[in-house]
Amino acid sequence: MTNSDSNVATIEVDLGLLDSFEQLPVSVTIDGESYFLAKGKDGAYRLLSAICPHSWGTIIKWDTCFMCPDHGWRFEMTEGICINGPRAQMYTFPVTVREGHLFAEVPES
Repeated sequence: MTNSDSNVATIEVDLGLLDSFEQLPVSVTIDGESYFLAKGKDGAYRLLSAICPHSWGTIIKWDTCFMCPDHGWRFEMTEGICINGPRAQMYTFPVTVREGHLFAEVPES
């Protein structure tokens, strides 16, 4: 399940060979936008936006979680769920595996 707006036009992006991602989460940049490629507890891959859903600050990888330095919200690293604040989640985008490659569905620029 994603929390992206279903009315937004999307494109499919080839992130590369699955085997090239040895350790997750990992930073990924697509058309100048920052994301984190993660694997959920359910085994599904997902792309987490590095833009904070609260204040639009840039989320960073921090210790054992993601964090927005602007206001201190922290998010767990597999599904982007807020762990120290209100019920919130990083924006997520689906990733599928086809022919050994990871493909993400992201908003069109």
